[in-house]
Amino acid sequence: MYITIELKKLLTNKLLAVIIPAAVIFNGCGKEEDRTEFVAKVNDTYLTSDELNSIIESDNAGNFYTGEVIRNWINRELLYQEALRQGIIDNNEFKKLIEMSQKELAAAMLLNKVVEKEKFSAELKEAQEYYEKAKDEFKLTSDAFLVNIINFSDEDKAVRFRTTVLESDWNKALNVYKSEQALMDEETSKLFYDYEIHPVALLRLVNELQQQEISIVVSSKPGTFTVVQLIDKYLKGSIPPFELVKDRVSRRLIAIKREAFINNYLKELYAKSDIEIKKQE
Repeated sequence: MYITIELKKLLTNKLLAVIIPAAVIFNGCGKEEDRTEFVAKVNDTYLTSDELNSIIESDNAGNFYTGEVIRNWINRELLYQEALRQGIIDNNEFKKLIEMSQKELAAAMLLNKVVEKEKFSAELKEAQEYYEKAKDEFKLTSDAFLVNIINFSDEDKAVRFRTTVLESDWNKALNVYKSEQALMDEETSKLFYDYEIHPVALLRLVNELQQQEISIVVSSKPGTFTVVQLIDKYLKGSIPPFELVKDRVSRRLIAIKREAFINNYLKELYAKSDIEIKKQE
């Protein structure tokens, strides 16, 4: 049996989301200690600032705001305490689930440990060779736009930047405004897939631009004023040149190497173990 990188990541994330919160509950809650510095409490269980920060920093918190994280913790704690009162954790089904999850989490953590020791990389030449052999893997599943894009917090500065671009070019204008305090961020010659461009009004604007055309200043979101220059457009089903997708190619190549490493590691474990599979009737 071979375990892919994608499966391992999914396994790890799902189990962390289920088991780690439970571990926090079992190990850190309800203890008799100084709880004057807490963020929230449910009966005798406390959420400390350190625990809150740990949750926020983890992938499990997603993009939730702090208030949402706290409410989610309270909801989970209320349900957990009620489950205790109803004897859920003494249920055989619950115990079997914990045992199975414990094995899966340990396996996922072991894979993380052995993979982290390896330094996987993809040289530029190696990536180019892989791209040439597997171009169809990088065929676009949606339209993509090669653009210059810049965001300002001040509309007047954005308008002046656009005027400077029209009078010279993008790079010269960027050199003039790169130290401007109102400059929020910028990307030069960056490939964006259509689903990466937000809001929809900005995507619509980019889609209507001709090659090398400069957009008007648009308010892409409150307090943000955007100017875009379309360099080129790549339609769904086309294959962008290597230079535009080289990072994506390198990531794909590294993922392949990681998966091959894990499969070889599993083969070694197979070889060292006494495994028997009986024929199913």
